[in-house]
Amino acid sequence: MMGEKPKVWIFYSSRTEPELLTFYADGLAYLKDHEIEMEVIDISEDTKKAKEFDVSSTPTVLIEKEGEVIEEYEVISYLDGILERDELKRIFEES
Repeated sequence: MMGEKPKVWIFYSSRTEPELLTFYADGLAYLKDHEIEMEVIDISEDTKKAKEFDVSSTPTVLIEKEGEVIEEYEVISYLDGILERDELKRIFEES
């Protein structure tokens, strides 16, 4: 598929979910291995970016393509596995 590669925004709080990035290390490695741009925002440190994207709960994952958010996943038992390698693979192979 031609066009701009997607970008993944991960909003979390190091105060309430300090283990999130460790727990999903395999999925985050998938993004890096497939050169999918990713930005991790700790809303405990950067509230400005959370406000810009209207993120009010964490963790939240946004998938942006061509400058537009095309998917949004909010806190559901740690995103119901959205940051796991197999789920990320499914999402990006379908888009």
